[in-house]
Amino acid sequence: MPKFTVAIIGAGLGGLLFALTLQKFAPDVEFHIYESAAQLSEIGAGVNFQPRTWFIIRELGLDQELLQIAGNGERPNMAMVYRKADQKEGYTFHITRDDEAENWTFHRAELQKVFLNNLHAPERIHLGKRFVSYTQPDASTGQIEVQFQDGSTAVCDLLVGADGIKSGVRGAMYTHLEEQARNRGEEDKALLLKSCIPASFSGVVVYRALVKLDRTNGALHGSNLLMYCGKDKHVVAFPIAQGRLLNIASVVTNPALSGTIHEGPWRSRVSREELIEMHKGWEPAVEGILKVCVPVRLAMTTVAYVPTQDVDESGWSKWAIHAVNQLPTFVDGRVALLGDAAHAMTPHQGVGAGQGFEDAYVLGRLLGQPGVALGNIPVPLKMYDEIRRPVAQNVAARSLKSGQLHSFIAPELDAISPNLSASGNGPTKEQLGLVAEMIERVKDWRKGTTVEKDCQAAIQRLHEELGQTSLALDTETAVSSHV
Repeated sequence: MPKFTVAIIGAGLGGLLFALTLQKFAPDVEFHIYESAAQLSEIGAGVNFQPRTWFIIRELGLDQELLQIAGNGERPNMAMVYRKADQKEGYTFHITRDDEAENWTFHRAELQKVFLNNLHAPERIHLGKRFVSYTQPDASTGQIEVQFQDGSTAVCDLLVGADGIKSGVRGAMYTHLEEQARNRGEEDKALLLKSCIPASFSGVVVYRALVKLDRTNGALHGSNLLMYCGKDKHVVAFPIAQGRLLNIASVVTNPALSGTIHEGPWRSRVSREELIEMHKGWEPAVEGILKVCVPVRLAMTTVAYVPTQDVDESGWSKWAIHAVNQLPTFVDGRVALLGDAAHAMTPHQGVGAGQGFEDAYVLGRLLGQPGVALGNIPVPLKMYDEIRRPVAQNVAARSLKSGQLHSFIAPELDAISPNLSASGNGPTKEQLGLVAEMIERVKDWRKGTTVEKDCQAAIQRLHEELGQTSLALDTETAVSSHV
């Protein structure tokens, strides 16, 4: 008999990893995953894991299987190389050395395949279930009813929205919070809560492709993560899938557009010629990647690679990067958000997926603790929010700053125009040295921190809170018995 039931909305990477965490650390919790798609598949960019995230993968026993698929070896060997590249003769201005840069790289489809292979009860994944709304009872133990677009419903004791940046669960949660504030006469707060429902345009546009590497073009790229930097734009490239594929992203940043409404689709097709024209005059390595390499138009289902529909015949797709506004809470009653539903961010530190995994791991560990039961589910959710929200939102802010630095956007570089940068007369090497220092500072949150420390802090707070709650209930019972 399970102690309670969890409904997970979304079978993306975050939702699947949350299910795997429950499977290992909360085996007495029943879960079901509801996914809107009729078929599970993963498209998009490669994923870069750093030590905080890799710890979770090891704890769940997925590391060896992933390493075997991705061919990264026992220890990753990938330096991050930063080049001044928006000129004919580029040069390296900063390197994060191998012993400082542990990175594991995968295609999203590789991760999905391993996650699904390790899910012991695949029948708990329900496809074609597009979330519409939920009804949460006032009572602490009454079941939540979830409504789907096909007219069906499901009940659960805890609802977790892992349904991405356009999260329907976030929309329903914050509509409810907005209504509560308005009913209390708090109009300003209601407007703030309403603004948390839609994601905002970040001012960043990313052009993405996966390039198949072979003997004719493999020399264009080594085993490192290369950051080709220029004024207002940069190109990042790194190998994935045992070095068979090169993940490429060209990033264009306009801070003035941050927070505005993006006109047009979030994701669209784009020709390779447009990319070549955008980087005209850049160093030969960049032009070589864009001209010589032919991208592959592939995603992976659970069984095979299949053509995608969101890219041009050239293999390139254009993404208007949106981000979730800073939320005042990730939880409401017995409803919680994780991953992009809670804190979708720009991709510049390569930790967006990892932050979702940290959410999933910490929340799953908390729910599996002794003393957590149907009647006190809001307590572990409170600890999850207190621990994870500040971390994720800090990382999101730092990620945005990283992207600006990669594109030479900083107060110290305001006088540098794209034309001046292309001429090779700016930024100076001294200024680039300062940029390198700022790049490292904005990433230093990872040094000396681990997700396990965060998790243990949350667990300690949970037991303290449960002890106080239990003591309060015991005292109340004792008083009542003497009345």
